[in-house]
Amino acid sequence: MKKILRSFLAAAASLAMAAASFAAETVYPVTVDNGNRRLVFEKAPERVVTNGDSNIIELMFALGLEGRVIGYAGFNPKRMTVSDKYVERLSRLKMISDDYITLEQLVGANPDMFLSGYFYGLDIPGDTTGSAITPEELDKYGIKSYAITESLIRVMKKPPVSLEDTYNDVRNLGVIFNVQDEAAAVISSMKARAAAVTDKTAAVREPVNVFILRVVTDTDVAIGTAAKTVGGQAMPSALTALAGGRNVFGGVDDSWIKVSWEEVIGHNPDVIVILAYGFTIDCDKIAETLRSMPELSGVRAVKNNRIYSTRVENTYPGPRAVDGLEILAKFYHPELF
Repeated sequence: MKKILRSFLAAAASLAMAAASFAAETVYPVTVDNGNRRLVFEKAPERVVTNGDSNIIELMFALGLEGRVIGYAGFNPKRMTVSDKYVERLSRLKMISDDYITLEQLVGANPDMFLSGYFYGLDIPGDTTGSAITPEELDKYGIKSYAITESLIRVMKKPPVSLEDTYNDVRNLGVIFNVQDEAAAVISSMKARAAAVTDKTAAVREPVNVFILRVVTDTDVAIGTAAKTVGGQAMPSALTALAGGRNVFGGVDDSWIKVSWEEVIGHNPDVIVILAYGFTIDCDKIAETLRSMPELSGVRAVKNNRIYSTRVENTYPGPRAVDGLEILAKFYHPELF
């Protein structure tokens, strides 16, 4: 009898697990909160255009939704591209514009959804200029628009940027496209990789002070010019905190900002991280320029030769952000990895 009962319970548990794995089904119409907007989808979108940096389209790739993408814009693969594992998928898609898309181009593509973000190609609601790509304007053409969570800081108050922003986007897209199981798997994988880093950096008693230098052109590094960096509302700052560092400009309640080199010197960072835009940026040359600047000779990062570099795409809000976390953690605390 006990043996039969055990077999019954085991079978019941297996059925429950199987049911749970297929339980996350979207029932249309479905409503999804996108910051201060509520989006209603009568069915899963079939013709999606993405605009912005590669992190936007990688949300679709991570969920296996490239078949729903009819085109992309915002970045040219000759200058910036997606993760290596998605390059072949990207090559099969149409690039509508190698710059941010215009309203005319977008409407001409006849999409039923625009995946972007505020300042990633989606304009601020209320903008009434003729070419503005606002949610209200797109509604006139029957085009749904979803703004990535990180970008909502530009239109409303929200918690500081974090990996939770990307988890929220993955979760929402999972509901919109009825791929909730796939979304759950992506989030679970990202969380596991992030935990593998933070479990180690939790032992760090004093975070290293980090200056994050954004380099768009080779002329971005010179005393007398503004230094491009990130404030506390940009994803590289959040990743730095998880990786056992402290963004020296993390107290600035903004995202992508400019500061003076005098301010950088005043903060005396332990580490400098170069975020490179485009394939033409020679990070070794930039690092050598920093080391050769007399004004920076007393900065700890320069004295101790702790200048590192990575692609800026690794630190954008999106599935690749966890790659950036792993990279930064090794920069800041190589002894832990």
